[in-house]
Amino acid sequence: MRALAPVAIAAALAACGWISFQRPLTDDEIRVEREVRSYYTEVRAAFAAGNSQALVSLFDPDITDPMTRPDIEKWAADFFGKHGRGSFKLLSFDFDELAYQRAVVRFRYRVDTPDGQGGFSGYERDTLVKKNGRWYTARWEKAS
Repeated sequence: MRALAPVAIAAALAACGWISFQRPLTDDEIRVEREVRSYYTEVRAAFAAGNSQALVSLFDPDITDPMTRPDIEKWAADFFGKHGRGSFKLLSFDFDELAYQRAVVRFRYRVDTPDGQGGFSGYERDTLVKKNGRWYTARWEKAS
């Protein structure tokens, strides 16, 4: 009886409409999710082309955390100057938040370079914002 109490409470809340265990995504939610995922396709394309400006353009001009846009420009120019193109691969990807103008995602990634010297990987939490119809990284942090 005691073990069933949490299940009974959850069922009662679901019946009242307070919890939706299986609400399907709306067409708009699916579209926004695809937009955010396609943002990372742009990241992959910038690395594959070795294009520091394309990579930098994916960051909000007002970004300050953990780096400013000039810091990102310097890092990208240095990285591609030393290592050339890179291969950016998403190993896992999950949404923490998803809204029409803001998304927070957690993902594991790996970057490999042809010279074998510039590769790196990590687990990250990005906050993206949509401005003028385009998604940008507004901040990122190492995830745990």
